[in-house]
Amino acid sequence: MRIDGSHVSIALAGAGFLACLAASVALAFPQSRLSPLSGLAQVHEARAYALSAPSDAPPGDLAQAAIETRASLRQAPANATAWLRLAYLDSRDSNGLGPDGNRALARSYAVAPLGPDDTPWRLAFALNHWPDLEQSNRVLVLDELQWAVTVGRVKARTLTTNVSDPAGRLALGLTLDLGRTNEMAQSNPSGDHR
Repeated sequence: MRIDGSHVSIALAGAGFLACLAASVALAFPQSRLSPLSGLAQVHEARAYALSAPSDAPPGDLAQAAIETRASLRQAPANATAWLRLAYLDSRDSNGLGPDGNRALARSYAVAPLGPDDTPWRLAFALNHWPDLEQSNRVLVLDELQWAVTVGRVKARTLTTNVSDPAGRLALGLTLDLGRTNEMAQSNPSGDHR
């Protein structure tokens, strides 16, 4: 039996169409039985988000969300949002943000030092977990905070309303005050404060 090139082309086009259709269904319905079969990073991301989004998600869903997030990161390790999800999932543990969450937060800064898309959420999250942050992460947070407020990426008022942890509010307030002091010094280099 001889197979001609047009039959192969039609078969490949059909297989490509079915693969695209399956991927579309998996992305549209991340909780479907078809989605784990796709193996796409975006599908893992959608599944992880769906599992972790409810504030009352059961521990089993949170554990599965971490598995899905790690599967996504194996394919797309430069995804700052996925690293932040791992930090968030770690913070939902009864012990709060621990070493694994701190490593994930640090990794989010390694792949996207100044957000920009993740900046508002990451700053609020970090400031709300200030007591649990490792010193190296605190430095990263303060650098991003100064940058974000200076360039207008984040409004100080928005952060102030989104940060409830007393230590985080103190760090935020001191950083904002320091920024204002630096602005005044730059606008008046002689130091004359009449």
